[in-house]
Amino acid sequence: MAATVTPIVDDQVYKLPLKVLVIKEKKQVLFAEAGKDFVDILFSFLTFPLGTLSKLMAVESNLQEPVRLGSISSLDESVTHLEEEHFRTQNCKEMLLNPRNSLASYCQKMKLNIDDATEPIKYFICENWECSRKVSGSLLSINFRNERCTCGKLLNREIFRENVTLEDGFVKETARFIICDDLHITPNVFGASVQVFQKLGITDMQDIEERTMHISKKEVVNLLKFSLISETPMTDFIFKKEQPLDKFSPQLQFDIAQVPSDEGKQMLVKIQIRKSNGKIVFAEAEEDFADFIFSFLTFPLGGVLHMLKGFSSLSCIDKLYKSISDLNAERYLRSQEVKDKLANPRCAFHFNVSNQMLPIEADCLPVYYCYSVRNYVKDRWVYSGTLVTSPKAITRGSEMDAPLNIVDPRSPTGESSSTEGFAKGPSIYMVTDDLVVTPMSTVFAISYLNRLGVPLFDVEERVITIGLKECLGILKASLTSASALTNGLKHLMKSIKREN
Repeated sequence: MAATVTPIVDDQVYKLPLKVLVIKEKKQVLFAEAGKDFVDILFSFLTFPLGTLSKLMAVESNLQEPVRLGSISSLDESVTHLEEEHFRTQNCKEMLLNPRNSLASYCQKMKLNIDDATEPIKYFICENWECSRKVSGSLLSINFRNERCTCGKLLNREIFRENVTLEDGFVKETARFIICDDLHITPNVFGASVQVFQKLGITDMQDIEERTMHISKKEVVNLLKFSLISETPMTDFIFKKEQPLDKFSPQLQFDIAQVPSDEGKQMLVKIQIRKSNGKIVFAEAEEDFADFIFSFLTFPLGGVLHMLKGFSSLSCIDKLYKSISDLNAERYLRSQEVKDKLANPRCAFHFNVSNQMLPIEADCLPVYYCYSVRNYVKDRWVYSGTLVTSPKAITRGSEMDAPLNIVDPRSPTGESSSTEGFAKGPSIYMVTDDLVVTPMSTVFAISYLNRLGVPLFDVEERVITIGLKECLGILKASLTSASALTNGLKHLMKSIKREN
């Protein structure tokens, strides 16, 4: 299934007002003054999976050219073009192209929600109702109606969850904030605004002008793009900058902080290095390495920041992320639990890889029950059901069925949890420097070298060991660089160069 980039449709009924102070002559934003609605939008960016960000960067914009998210964009595109036969199930491709947001319930009530993946979840049980009421517990498919029951029939009967609770965003209703040009968020107190003036050396208040903007969904997407590519996203957003994107070059820093010694899982990977410049042309590895690369698409941005200790080389996103730790949860956020979730958002359940080398967690698998009601209609009993998250007392004409077994869409046999990932094995995969993943093919590899203009005598093969440090390096480089392997494995490349 090919990924489709859904155009953002502006809400003609509601546009969010935003008050900003600007320096008229310089056309520069000092700061914005905002409440819950706008700050919830900014914090929601951290909950988006990288695959979602890649697609939002590609939707229609007032920028002059398409915006790409490092190597994540080419990884996402390669999944689009990869045949379903290379995935463990036909649902694996769909999951990678449309990863779910584990904090979707916090985003659905936002007035300008730009993430289509936060739409309500759908639930399906066996089309045979009697099969769905087995004592041992029936199967439940979440969002996929093409799974099969143990009886052989499809899980395509939709049931609805009772009393779905949508969270009211992340910050408190009465909280007020100052958002600096670099997306640092601080409580709206006079001292904070004075610090901004002093930092910029502003003494003449005649140069300052107050403006009120009215922001639509499409403009939120533009703000997201600028937050990922610019060091002054509020200025570029408010003044609708249409400058060449080479202006927006993130400061690339790929050094990874101290990590524990590699005592855990490791992978052996063959890399083809161009001897003349030391760059990695492509890597060859088994399906575990392909799964490691695929899983980037499912990582929430905030979870990536947590793994990288808040230093992603996306400077404004780093400042936005740091704002969470600086804010007092009791006064400004809805709870300490909300703060903890924003500081380390997890993958949605079933979207994690069980043998993942990176320290990212996934949501726990929920427990659901089907609360069935029996009615006598046209000389026969007809059953209907509602999904609940806890047992309820049996009332007249209703029955509480056994807990449902949730089907992992990556499992070919309908298991509730899969011990493997997305890529089908045993197989060898080829991963290019910008993270394009394809099944290994010598013919394709030769054609790829020809397209790059790399002669065979300039290529050298090495076998390297990938551990935690290397995995973090590739992940960090993938956010800002089209050479994720070369930059992410920089320290290994230096040692190889010294050997040569």
